[in-house]
Amino acid sequence: MNEGSVSVPAEQYDRLTALAAARGVTPEAQLARLIDDAYEGLDGDAEAADTLPLGVCDSEEA
Repeated sequence: MNEGSVSVPAEQYDRLTALAAARGVTPEAQLARLIDDAYEGLDGDAEAADTLPLGVCDSEEA
């Protein structure tokens, strides 16, 4: 991922810091996780490719 800056409104930053504190990470790390999750897609049920056994694909086209 490219380095850059992200602007977070104050009311959203408060929620972000609370979520980060609950997970034991910094707000910046939590924001990076959220951005990474968004790039992976909206299908929350799909397993990440790196968690699947070697040779297994979650694609229906395989």
